[in-house]
Amino acid sequence: MKKKVLFITQAKGGSGKSVLAFMLAEKYKHAIILDLDDATTTSMKQLAYRNPIKVSFLDETTKRIDRGAFNKLFESMDNSPVELFIADLGASVAEQLPKYFFLSGIESIIDLLQLSEIDLRLICVIGGGNIFKSTMEYLTELVESVKESLQITVAVNGLYPVSEVQKEILTTYVRDNNLGLEYFDITYDKGENAMRTIENVLQLGNGLASLNPFKAVYFKKGMEDLKL
Repeated sequence: MKKKVLFITQAKGGSGKSVLAFMLAEKYKHAIILDLDDATTTSMKQLAYRNPIKVSFLDETTKRIDRGAFNKLFESMDNSPVELFIADLGASVAEQLPKYFFLSGIESIIDLLQLSEIDLRLICVIGGGNIFKSTMEYLTELVESVKESLQITVAVNGLYPVSEVQKEILTTYVRDNNLGLEYFDITYDKGENAMRTIENVLQLGNGLASLNPFKAVYFKKGMEDLKL
């Protein structure tokens, strides 16, 4: 049975990886949630009700992705009865991912994935405004490292809206490199009550099921529009 693995990645901290991981965890109740963040515990807290599995990828000495740990993760997935895994890569792990693909050789990694019958998909979070440049620089590095061997979807975070100029740059890049493109926003209501509710839900780690209908409505449209 082929497994699907979603790596949510972006080296720029605060871009929205953990928020997207939360939304995907709510959408796919049957998925196993992995926290691949070596520096913070954001997803462990936000998704406490889903019991995320903490996985360490970085070698303590070199601070680079350990090949043995990387391979072991996919071996364990191969033996699991679950078909979908959602992994939130912390900024330090995400930063090392393109370098790992370059150094290890993407071809050998593809061989490993095919042997394990694993469909690895990379979801690169992009934000507009003053984080657009840094998030796009990471996307460029990631695209160059996989050499079109892995599917990459660009996920634009609505919390950082892209300008018309940024949107044109992004859509052109996506088209030229055969990437997927989706937009996500945890809520379209940016009022004080909505933002405070969202902050509380993420901090408490109890998920949307813990909310009354009057508060859950803040999340409804964003969750319905999530296409990933």
